[in-house]
Amino acid sequence: MTPEQLIRQQQRVMEVVNASFRARQDIDRALRDIDRRALNAMVLVKKHGNALAGYGVVAQAFRERAALLRESASHLQENIAPLIEAQMRILQQQRLLQNFEQMTQSHGEALHGRCVGLKNTRQDFQKIITQEREDARRILRLLLEEVRILQEGVEEQEYVVTNGRIEAALVEGSGVPLMRVSRDMGEAVRIVARAVRDYRQQLERLQNESY
Repeated sequence: MTPEQLIRQQQRVMEVVNASFRARQDIDRALRDIDRRALNAMVLVKKHGNALAGYGVVAQAFRERAALLRESASHLQENIAPLIEAQMRILQQQRLLQNFEQMTQSHGEALHGRCVGLKNTRQDFQKIITQEREDARRILRLLLEEVRILQEGVEEQEYVVTNGRIEAALVEGSGVPLMRVSRDMGEAVRIVARAVRDYRQQLERLQNESY
């Protein structure tokens, strides 16, 4: 691996770190917003009694789904740290191997009698790198699976938003601004969906470029 490739790989790792931080911030903020809006909607429903009972069911489901999304999002952080640590170990071993190769090239004749030892050292470096790559691949697969589960949860939340808009339309003449509440909920879900999608793209880019 050339020095330029090492630098690019390190940049890719940092991009994933930054993407993870942004995704977690955006998701946490949006989920708090979802919970707050769902709670406000439930308060409105309670004030207006049975006339808004249908929307109350939707608001409760919306809030419960937000709690499940928050639980799924928490697992992302559990796997990103081990992934970054594995990536950094790979980079460290690749730099050491690169330095070793440069040393053997610049002292070729002087090291000629130690060919067997040099070969074994090179193989040791490559063995370590191979193992670290396998560990990183395994962690990345777990992380992508967590992202997939989170995306499924977002899709279910979007379905609840659609039901909320239907219920809001049915009671539009009640004087309660439920259509606006539903629009706000939908926007919060879109923020989560966009953050998760962007995060997944960063992970898949790392997967495609590194492995």
